[in-house]
Amino acid sequence: MVSPYDPNQLSKLEEQNETNLAVSIAAGIGSGLIKIPVGLASVAAEVYDAVRGEGVEIDDGAVARLEKFIDDSIVGDVLSGLEDKARDTAAGRITEALVQVGVPAARGAKIAGQIATKAINAIQKGKRVGLTGKTAKNLAKGQVQAGKLNRSAKAGRFVATTTGGAAGAALVYDIEDIGTFGDIFEGSATSLDRDAKNDTEDEALRRLENRAKFFGEGVLLAPFAYGAGKVAGTIAKKGKELAFSNSTFERLVDKYVAAPFRPRSKKSQELFEASMRVEGQEGASAIVAKDLVRDIDDSFKKIFDKSMPATDKIKNKDELLTQMDSLLKTSKDKIVGNEFRFIGFNEKKLKDFKKSLDNIKVSKKDQDVLLSTLINSKNAFNRLQSDLLQGGNLTTNNQGELLEFFSNRLKSTLSNDYKIFENSKVFRSTNYVPTDESRQAVAQIFQNYAKANKVKNYGKSDALLDVDRVLQNVKMDPVTKSPVFKFESKSAFYDGVVQEQNIAKLVTTNKFEPTDLITSQKDLKAFRDLFGEIKDARRTIVNNMQAMSAITARDKFYNTIAQNGRIVFKTPTEAQLNLPNRPGYTMSRNGMQIKSPLGEEMYTNPMNGKFTSSEYEDAIKFAEKMVFDGFMKENLYRYGIAIPKGIAQVAKTVLGPFTHMRNFTSAVAFSYATGNLFKNPAFILSSFRKSFNTIQPQLLYRNLPEDQAFYRFLLDEGVVNSSSTFQDVQGLLKDIAKGGDVVERVFGKLGKRMTKVFRGAQDLYVAEDDFYKIYNYLAEFDNLKNAYKGAIPDLELAKRAASIVRNTVPNYAYVSDFVKGLRRSPLGNFVSFPAEIIRTSMNIAQQGIREIKDPALRSIGARRLIGFGTGVAIIPPTVTEMFRGMYGITRDQVAAIRRFLPEWSRESTIIPNKDKEGNLYYTDFSHGFAYDTVINPIQSLVANVEGNEEGPLMADLVTGVAKGAGRLVEPFISESIWTQAIADLFIRKGRTAEGNQLWNPEDFEGNKMFGGLKHLSEALAPFSFQQLKRLGQAAIFGEDPKTGQDLSVTGELAGFFGFRNIKLDIPRSLNFKISDYNTTLRNSRRFLPRAEGNVKADDIVQGYLTGNNSWFEGMKDMKKDIEAMQDLGYSNKEMATIFDRRNLGEDYGFLRKNKFKPFEIPSGLVEAYIRNARENNYNNPLSRETFNKIRLILRSLSRLSLDDPFPDLGIQIERMSSFNMSALPQMPMPNVQPTAQNVDPRTNLTRTEQALLSPEEQVIASRT
Repeated sequence: MVSPYDPNQLSKLEEQNETNLAVSIAAGIGSGLIKIPVGLASVAAEVYDAVRGEGVEIDDGAVARLEKFIDDSIVGDVLSGLEDKARDTAAGRITEALVQVGVPAARGAKIAGQIATKAINAIQKGKRVGLTGKTAKNLAKGQVQAGKLNRSAKAGRFVATTTGGAAGAALVYDIEDIGTFGDIFEGSATSLDRDAKNDTEDEALRRLENRAKFFGEGVLLAPFAYGAGKVAGTIAKKGKELAFSNSTFERLVDKYVAAPFRPRSKKSQELFEASMRVEGQEGASAIVAKDLVRDIDDSFKKIFDKSMPATDKIKNKDELLTQMDSLLKTSKDKIVGNEFRFIGFNEKKLKDFKKSLDNIKVSKKDQDVLLSTLINSKNAFNRLQSDLLQGGNLTTNNQGELLEFFSNRLKSTLSNDYKIFENSKVFRSTNYVPTDESRQAVAQIFQNYAKANKVKNYGKSDALLDVDRVLQNVKMDPVTKSPVFKFESKSAFYDGVVQEQNIAKLVTTNKFEPTDLITSQKDLKAFRDLFGEIKDARRTIVNNMQAMSAITARDKFYNTIAQNGRIVFKTPTEAQLNLPNRPGYTMSRNGMQIKSPLGEEMYTNPMNGKFTSSEYEDAIKFAEKMVFDGFMKENLYRYGIAIPKGIAQVAKTVLGPFTHMRNFTSAVAFSYATGNLFKNPAFILSSFRKSFNTIQPQLLYRNLPEDQAFYRFLLDEGVVNSSSTFQDVQGLLKDIAKGGDVVERVFGKLGKRMTKVFRGAQDLYVAEDDFYKIYNYLAEFDNLKNAYKGAIPDLELAKRAASIVRNTVPNYAYVSDFVKGLRRSPLGNFVSFPAEIIRTSMNIAQQGIREIKDPALRSIGARRLIGFGTGVAIIPPTVTEMFRGMYGITRDQVAAIRRFLPEWSRESTIIPNKDKEGNLYYTDFSHGFAYDTVINPIQSLVANVEGNEEGPLMADLVTGVAKGAGRLVEPFISESIWTQAIADLFIRKGRTAEGNQLWNPEDFEGNKMFGGLKHLSEALAPFSFQQLKRLGQAAIFGEDPKTGQDLSVTGELAGFFGFRNIKLDIPRSLNFKISDYNTTLRNSRRFLPRAEGNVKADDIVQGYLTGNNSWFEGMKDMKKDIEAMQDLGYSNKEMATIFDRRNLGEDYGFLRKNKFKPFEIPSGLVEAYIRNARENNYNNPLSRETFNKIRLILRSLSRLSLDDPFPDLGIQIERMSSFNMSALPQMPMPNVQPTAQNVDPRTNLTRTEQALLSPEEQVIASRT
């Protein structure tokens, strides 16, 4: 076992001469540079031996003499030392290879390119066409010829550069150690020959052939690299024009490569920025409304004394809110210039309101506060109305008409709350009961309706029955939250037909829209009274602010687009000329037609009658299509996938205490990576305080007005309220809800208390993200202010600072529509966050480079690049190296630990550590590190190279790159929380992705169902259920009672911050690996054909070979696991015991000796082949000749070492087919009899079951 923690371990590591990472990389550079001239000399020696090496002893050849000369020289000593240090780390090894290949390749490409350019220029000079005589004809001919020559010249330069680069790379010294792509696929055309020859000439030819393969791959792969580079270059140079290009290639690049992943998607940059501001302006108005409502609530807390009886308090509060609502709707305005100004309330209503306050003994001071809040609310309405007036799109300038219109609009603002919807199905005694007066009023409306339709014998009692039916079937509209009810038509044409009436649809654009039943405003009021409309000033404030801010923000948006001149046009022809090559354009002859909530009589949309591309039109109408649009319309998908996925993601984020802590602590990385923590500590502390005073939940105390104004500015600029993870979840909830209040629709059914909990958790989650965004904004503004020293106005600096933050800190507004659409997919969790990490990482680097080129901003750019480089590239490996040193863990041991980590942590940055007893622990640093998305692909590559030191580097690099690419796209394509739980039940048949069994396969169906439901409920469980459960188990038991895995309180508490410390149980992990080992054997045997149909002997032989090839790889992998355990201090005896318990002691002996143990064809399958042939009159495939082939294959494979490559026995088999098999010793035909396997009475298992089943599976099998 590994030794316990020792504070002197760092010095012990130094005694072991373990190479520092930086030293290893530097050694790789030095070794690679030295090997360049050595490689050149080696090529010369190989050519010499190939020409003149016939008959020369291998040790006397030019190559051997050159290598001996180098080894005996000081160059050899230096090279050997550098090489050893470079090979100590994967980074050093990769660096050495890159230097060896890159330098000569670049030089070769440059030289070849220069030679090609000179040759092409000479050719072009000789082919110029003169312009004398028939000038025009010659000119045209010359242009055609010039075009052909230019295209030929480009192709010539490309071929020459490619060939020169590949030739330079082929001069590499360690060509067999680096390898080729062909090495990944054994037997491919470019796989290298590594079998050294005994003859000098043959050995030289082998080496030169390997160089030719290396060269050939370079030439073949160059066009692919060129194509990728051309695509990237095209996007960088022509980003804005690509969509309208005449080049089909460029339009395809824009459609399939650029548009899906850029923030603006298919929109122009101007259209994207304008649409972004709409959400910011609406958000700023929402903050104003929330503050006004808080003012009312705070006043009520002071007014209603705690000693007042609860019933009196509620009654007085409700009456007061109703009176405030009535008073607010009587307010009067005037227009001064282009502004609406408040002039007062209706005097009678004001007097009645004050009298009511006096009756409940409200002080004069508190009365003034309440009135002040109502005045502030009206002023807020007027600011929005003034913005709309100044926009110039209202159809009238008549002040009287305008004042009357907006006054009526406020009065007709419908309530969202009705007492009838608060009824409980359990506690019916507290349910709302309409007054007899309201029932009688609505009954009269039904009588009038019947009379209008000439219905006879319809009296008061019939009408009251209809009223009661309405009260029984009334439901809440999910979008407007207003009553919707059904009633029986009394019309002669539709007699008996059930009609539906929606209260909200009776008032549109300030106008009452009568129906056959509800013919007047008085009728509408009667129904609202019947349903118990709650007239609440707070709701009126919120609803009116929400509606007016949406109208005003979009009015500004439409004006911006209209004034742009490059987005919408007056005629279809202009649109097609200015926006060429688009897939479609505005279809209507009358141009776009966008309806306004204000009505066409009052508002003229500047977009109406204009033409543009269909993609731009969708964006202007805020109706862009996203992926999975079609799926979201299907109820099966919505209820089976989308809704559970949304609830699961809410439960694990907004409703998870652990996630809140991690959300807050991990976001500090954004300030570090942008260089904004490299500032004066006093500034950092004061800015943190300012950030805290600005964030929005205001749980501890109310923010100051200036802080609220600051937050509204940041909202308007799109800096805050833009958490990529939260908005991703919120977006999915909106998709589910199909409009309306998302929280009310999804969580409202759980009760008001749960809704309140969710809203509070939601605000807190946003605040955690906003805290660092506000700090970053303050830091960026301070940077710019100090850099320009008053030369630029503060407002412009503020907008620049906001732009920098938007582009360098994850922001949901910048997530492309394609990625946003992926939230609806059954795959992926919180896909916007990794997408934003990738975007902002690139932007930080670009921003830093731009700044460092500007003398005024150079120091800012330097800090930014240092912060990003340190935070992303240096901190993760440094943390690992620091803990390695502290606990005396070698790099080989870290690589060994990785083999026993869960799949999701195997390529992560890990922090190894130990307890006092020497037990190994690890922390997955990547799990809590914000920038893991961009560094994990590199970490995966390095980890793969570290774990495969024997093989060629190229194969390890390609595998590592593939794994890295897999980690990069994993957040987008992995199973979501919900679909993973479903897959565990139905695809993996009751087993989790980690291999844990959810139920006993032989158990009763009822118990299985209970286990499945429990698993699904845990997947949806909120409040960090699993983490808190582990924390409780750690505190009470010190382990997981179900699995026996050790748990510690400190390790689980670290999980609050995303850095859970987990104990490694290597023997337990080995048992899981043995189960995988047995599965590999079973799967390898499946390559043998089934005993069905006319089985051919050749198919059996080939299946036997292919299966053993697969089994050979499985044994090699297990051998690496055994070596890893040896590195971690486990003895052969300890490992042999584990294998013995699984009845695999013989296998362990083979593995320990590094020998391959091929499998034989199972006796049961042999019997099945023979029986199948006998019963169906087929030729017996298992002839003596077939058995002899298999015996010879078995003999060849039994000699294999696990370090050897798997042999190609195909040629030998063909030779055996033409060989006289009778010359071989006779092998008797098998006389296989079916035999019953003996069951061990102690375990109730057969030998096969003991060998192939995991411990958990053995327990289950023994019970059955």
